[in-house]
Amino acid sequence: MMSDYPLVSIVIPVKNEAEILKRCLNSLLNLDYPRDSLEIIVADGNSSDETPKVAESFGAKVVFNEKEVVVSGRNVGFKASRGDLVAFTDADCTFDSRWLKNSLKYFEMPRVGGVGGPTLLPEESSDFEKAVDLIFLLAEKFSATAHRKEVSSFREVDDLAGCNAIYKREVLEKVMPIEEVFLTAEDVWMNYRIRHFGFRLIMAEDVYVWHYRRSSPKRFLRQVYRFSIGRIQVGMRNLCLLHSLHILTGWSLPVFLFIFFYSLFKNPSVLLYLMIIIIALLIFSFLKTKSLRVSLSFILASFLFVFAWSVGFWRQLLFPLKEIRGK
Repeated sequence: MMSDYPLVSIVIPVKNEAEILKRCLNSLLNLDYPRDSLEIIVADGNSSDETPKVAESFGAKVVFNEKEVVVSGRNVGFKASRGDLVAFTDADCTFDSRWLKNSLKYFEMPRVGGVGGPTLLPEESSDFEKAVDLIFLLAEKFSATAHRKEVSSFREVDDLAGCNAIYKREVLEKVMPIEEVFLTAEDVWMNYRIRHFGFRLIMAEDVYVWHYRRSSPKRFLRQVYRFSIGRIQVGMRNLCLLHSLHILTGWSLPVFLFIFFYSLFKNPSVLLYLMIIIIALLIFSFLKTKSLRVSLSFILASFLFVFAWSVGFWRQLLFPLKEIRGK
């Protein structure tokens, strides 16, 4: 049995995120959890802004992440940690006050190695952030992402979102350090290996965080491009980590280009199918959000997502990354 309040180390990989880190750390310091049983570790990827100073001002331990990517940040953060439990999260998250307390009871269940929960969108999010969140909701419906908004009670899952995942230290010691070859999706590989050792991952409705989405098209494009590369990297290690939707979306850009040029030179009526898809997306998003502005942003975000994912998909297949440092 665990002690009432085990020491928990919270590891946050960051780079140039001074402003949003303030919000994250302030939320962590307001957790309903004994302060002397809490250790916050910020793994800084050579930030050029005030990120390290912000972290130190909140009492966090700052460690240097030389390779400047999340996988190496997790590794150096874990190495510096002392907790019986180790939680991973991101600087763009805030937390329910009972986030850690609520997770403890699930670790009493047999062979549970990790616990996570929903990643909810803050109410004050912009129209574009709400549109991006709707894309994650669609991916959740197809079981193509670990980011979930709708969780009833608790259940065993194959994967936990990297921004809301709490593990037993003894379990992480079996799978870490993670190989520093993954641009993203290192959490997918880590969770796969944890299950390979026979441990269970639990998704629970009362272990939730609020997760801000990318607020601009440029940042969203970069995020999805990187997500795609990382997913192909882990998929090449084990095909079971690739969902059919990951592959179909990868093919979407060449298929779209073929249809476009075919309709341009052979049969213009084919473009009607594209219009039907756009109208269907617009109707779906409006029914979900009751907002025309969010719905229009959803059309933009959907095309950006398909484009960026497909570009990342083919880039990694044809010209695999040889070095992830500083990417």
